[in-house]
Amino acid sequence: MSFSVMPNRTLTTGEITRYHEDGVVMIKGAIDPNWVKLIEAGVERARAEMSMVGRFMSRKTRGYQMDIFLWKRIDELRDAIYYGPFAHWAQQLMGSNEVRFFYDQMFVKEPGTDAPTPWHQDLSFWPIRGEQITSFWIPLDPVTRESSGLMYVRGSHRWPQRFKAISPDYVAAIIDEKMDDIPDINANPDGYELLDWVMEPGDILMFHPLTLHGSHGNMHRTRRRRALALRWTGDDVVYAPTRKRMPIHYRHSSTVGGGLRGAAFPRILPAHEPMERLARRLPESPAFGRVLASGWHNFVSSMTMKTRGIQAQQLKQTWTQPKALSENSAGSTEKI
Repeated sequence: MSFSVMPNRTLTTGEITRYHEDGVVMIKGAIDPNWVKLIEAGVERARAEMSMVGRFMSRKTRGYQMDIFLWKRIDELRDAIYYGPFAHWAQQLMGSNEVRFFYDQMFVKEPGTDAPTPWHQDLSFWPIRGEQITSFWIPLDPVTRESSGLMYVRGSHRWPQRFKAISPDYVAAIIDEKMDDIPDINANPDGYELLDWVMEPGDILMFHPLTLHGSHGNMHRTRRRRALALRWTGDDVVYAPTRKRMPIHYRHSSTVGGGLRGAAFPRILPAHEPMERLARRLPESPAFGRVLASGWHNFVSSMTMKTRGIQAQQLKQTWTQPKALSENSAGSTEKI
């Protein structure tokens, strides 16, 4: 039995088609205000109780906060994931019978925080492979291009390239030199069709993990930009860890080449698994040894890149002052 509520409305055929053709779709007013309030309460608690991993990821830029696997310790976000409508939308987009939750991630940029999110593909970071994967991005504040709204390269999920995983803090441990270099999108904006939207709390972005996306820093003078990302997997996804993929610091029973299993990746649809649900009742901290090993791996990777003459500066992208995005010209909102 699943306890996740049905959405106020299902996705239309047109919205699902747009998702698969463009690699992203924005749905206005999809999330009930009560769910928005619950998520906002969870994110505010997470901001006040940053994990060790989150403090490390947020260390380089004042006014920028990022953290992951919040649901393992924040009850409000656990409830939104288990009982909210999100898994049903993921099931529609992926065409999957099973829906498992992969992980959540918080992104906060205070007013005036000059911290662009580099252009990237999410899947390049992750220790999983498959076609049935989707990401949701939920803003908790009004969002424009100026205040660091996400931008997408239309149709880029169908490109053959797999690009280097470039994070906002340029973590060396996950940069695979064998992967393709990311094109400097902003240096040649006429060469790509970019999609972005003016958004409000209650709106939601749904996108393919290979769709190239990024954002400017938050240039708004008074408004912070808080957002939560939720990642979902389906039937064909397998566990595929390497030394150049995001490590998982929580308990799970997945085996290499097999499906995701265990408390770190709970099944939400068609029904919860009893042992995973039991484990959900017990807050879990990331294994200290695994976190320490990840930190050491990042240090070694950084030193290796430097000895090979590769500097983080070489990987940086062009991010200039964004052009204002009006309500009536917001990306491709007329298509939604």
